[in-house]
Amino acid sequence: MTRPTVDPTRLALLGVRQSRILSPLVAVVLLLAACGPAPSNSSSGGNPTSSNPTSASPASSGPSGTLTVGLSADAESMDPYRVYQNAGFSIMYAIFDTLVTIGPDGTLGPGLADSWSSPDSTTLELKLHPGVTFQDGEPFDAAAVRFSLDRIADIDPTTNKPYPVGDSRRLNSAFASNYGSLDSVEVVDGLTVRLHLNRADSGLLGNLGTLQMVPPQYFAQVGNAGFALKPVGTGPFKFVEWVKDDHVTLAANPDYWKSPRGKALVAKVVFRPIPDTATRISELTTGGIQIMEDLPPDQASQVKAAGDRVVYLSDAHSLAIWLTTDKGGNLAQNPGDQATAITALANPAVRRALNMAIDRKTLVSTILDGYGEPMNSLWVSGDKGYDASLPPIAFDPAGAKAILAQQGYPNGFSVNMDTCTCDNSAIYEAVVGMLANIGVQVTLKPAELAQFNDAWSKGDTNPLRAARLGFPVDPNTELYLWIYSGGFLSRYKDAQVDALVNQQAGLPADDYGPARVAILRQIAVLAQQDPPAIFLVGQGSLYGTVGTGLSWQPNVQGYISVTNVSYAP
Repeated sequence: MTRPTVDPTRLALLGVRQSRILSPLVAVVLLLAACGPAPSNSSSGGNPTSSNPTSASPASSGPSGTLTVGLSADAESMDPYRVYQNAGFSIMYAIFDTLVTIGPDGTLGPGLADSWSSPDSTTLELKLHPGVTFQDGEPFDAAAVRFSLDRIADIDPTTNKPYPVGDSRRLNSAFASNYGSLDSVEVVDGLTVRLHLNRADSGLLGNLGTLQMVPPQYFAQVGNAGFALKPVGTGPFKFVEWVKDDHVTLAANPDYWKSPRGKALVAKVVFRPIPDTATRISELTTGGIQIMEDLPPDQASQVKAAGDRVVYLSDAHSLAIWLTTDKGGNLAQNPGDQATAITALANPAVRRALNMAIDRKTLVSTILDGYGEPMNSLWVSGDKGYDASLPPIAFDPAGAKAILAQQGYPNGFSVNMDTCTCDNSAIYEAVVGMLANIGVQVTLKPAELAQFNDAWSKGDTNPLRAARLGFPVDPNTELYLWIYSGGFLSRYKDAQVDALVNQQAGLPADDYGPARVAILRQIAVLAQQDPPAIFLVGQGSLYGTVGTGLSWQPNVQGYISVTNVSYAP
């Protein structure tokens, strides 16, 4: 039986970008300063290593103290399969574990799976770590792996077939598309699980690194709704309380297994959603929080002046404005005053002109205060498909105006752009001014995260959609969401690109070498010629932390780790 792709009723606004992977395999999961045993299979990668720019020696005794983290948004849910942005991921990876892990430097290592092997291109067998229990005492075993994979793919475990559309048991997670190659899950024994695929899948092992394991017995008691309010995992911290839009409280798990990820060093973690940047900075500088997410570069000096620290992770995520190029979505049925824009954006020459209007170097030097890089196509530094030799996109507003005139838009056109209030709007406001210089009048349509996600999930979007994409587990995540013609968020269609996407995705799960990189770079060349987006900048992660007493480091995945983190004020 073939597993389903995602049901188009949930948004995958993924705040994850491919990490800088040093192993031939790719996975994304949070891991700080882990020192686990080497796996028995060489495919399982090496042991994670790290360096700590804000290091203080952690106490050798048991967990103590409270760590408070200021997030830019609240989690959408406490169900890890329905969380789609970094703020929520920070919480999820404290409660849950995954089968494989990635260290801060991108090195692949074991997790709940000690090792794995591929006897052929369509089989992946995993050996699980013995003696692990969920936080409610339920054992973690191969049955839990099968249940977790069935659940993410909306498979009825009693029939091994998909739940019908409209069935209340469907989860409709946007992550389901990551497991489209999975045909069946075989429980070989209590600690061995064998995945049978319908095709080779170069991204599968990496995607398993983001799949948090959930307990089947507990879930049978509480269902989707109950689990989304009171989650249970195998992770280093246990869920205590969620007061929506105020705080999430976690407590150290006293029975946590000897995970390669490390352990809880603080007794309690409080995550506080603080959407307003100024308030988040104030809380940091006055001691209300110890780590703040999403520090705007132009306000870094304020944090330093208060005696706190600015921590920058140079691995970049991308800021781009995705375009409706195929007249797709609900907008096509009722375009209203956006009809001219929709027609214009279907023209590749117009899309090239929009890209020529952007002064990326100025965006980096002014708005980002040097914390970033100009994008030259789909990928940014750290991505496997990134090619520094690809020529930059020319900044040529006069040439852009001439192209618009040649294509029948001598006076430009007007267009709406969706943005999220969780992002720093300064860069998008600067882009509005640059596009106005070539006659394209852009009206920003900001929305809170929940509303923003809901509109995208229903296809009720404007022709321009601003997105900050960070650290996908594998290039396939971005490609199949945004570029592939059948992608969940795609409003782009190119037969040559589709063929290349499928070609690189069909390479074996342990093949992340020159052949795949070459295809990814070819896709980048085509995306520059026929742009699916207005490519803006690659921006590293910037955090504020207290000046003393904190042992913490950023991670390439972009969310905030609280594992192996100590705080002694």
